[in-house]
Amino acid sequence: MPRPALALALLLAAVPATAQRTNKDQSHYTELKAGGYPILARPRVVPAAEARIGDAELVIGVEIAGAARAYPVNLMWGPESETINDTVGGAPVAATWCPVAHSAAVYERTVGGKTLELGTLGLELGVFKLYDRQTRSKWSQVSGVAETGPMSRRALRKRESMLTTWGQWRRLHPDTTVYFDPALPNHHPFDADTIARITLAGEGPLRNEDLVAGVELSSGTRAWLLRALAGPRVLDDVVSGEPVVVLLAADDVTVRVFGRRVAGRVLSFTSGGRDRLRDAETGTEWDSISGRALAGPLAGQRLEPRVVTTALWYAWKSQHPGTTLWGADASDATR
Repeated sequence: MPRPALALALLLAAVPATAQRTNKDQSHYTELKAGGYPILARPRVVPAAEARIGDAELVIGVEIAGAARAYPVNLMWGPESETINDTVGGAPVAATWCPVAHSAAVYERTVGGKTLELGTLGLELGVFKLYDRQTRSKWSQVSGVAETGPMSRRALRKRESMLTTWGQWRRLHPDTTVYFDPALPNHHPFDADTIARITLAGEGPLRNEDLVAGVELSSGTRAWLLRALAGPRVLDDVVSGEPVVVLLAADDVTVRVFGRRVAGRVLSFTSGGRDRLRDAETGTEWDSISGRALAGPLAGQRLEPRVVTTALWYAWKSQHPGTTLWGADASDATR
């Protein structure tokens, strides 16, 4: 996505390097390219064994109809690569990544029977904006809602995806395919430490550059401050009347949110060890990343996942002004 250029406009190297390394609040910054940047479609995809990716590098993982795919964020650098049009499990999707707001989302590209191709438009007040080739509408990458154009107020369907490490994703999905092109530069590494520096930053007032994990339900939106989650790791919560459990994995990166209603009853959870849960009602042990019951009376059951978006607080709150927040007083955030 566009940021101030020192040389070639498409490289836009100065601001992303600063924003990435120091995690500065970029909520004031706007630069949109008239007409948008070229659209990336038909990406090169290889089996996991052919991708030269370190286990600690960050990926956006998605599974649709049994097909798993990963998109390394270190290859989604520069405005032409931050939006990838793809097809996974027969579904036309777009994987999107904003290195400034640390926001990752995978969207279905079919809206009202029309399949769109999405591209990068730029930053507006620090939030990644997309456009589509077919209608030239402008979309929010964080919320998936069209803000201007013929599609205005329509919403792209956000698919369940995971911002996680390559090692974590590959353990969950050993048969995954991955977006990979050895010709692409990998100059700005995002890895587990990039996120851990934020999630393990300790106590302090809420800041715009804090990282949150948010969910969007028909009845409202809610976000959880990852710095606050780093203590308990496991949190039972209720979002607009829906009981959920929120989990920050041992890698300090992966966040999962599941519904707590199983077989007609609401469960309550505590930590059962590294990336494990135990419910108080039955004593069943659960895998906190996949949501699968491993041992106990509910073995074989699965918790129903909720779609999670991880983003810096300023980006999330600007797109969801009515959001509630766990872990801090939202009024304390810088504005």
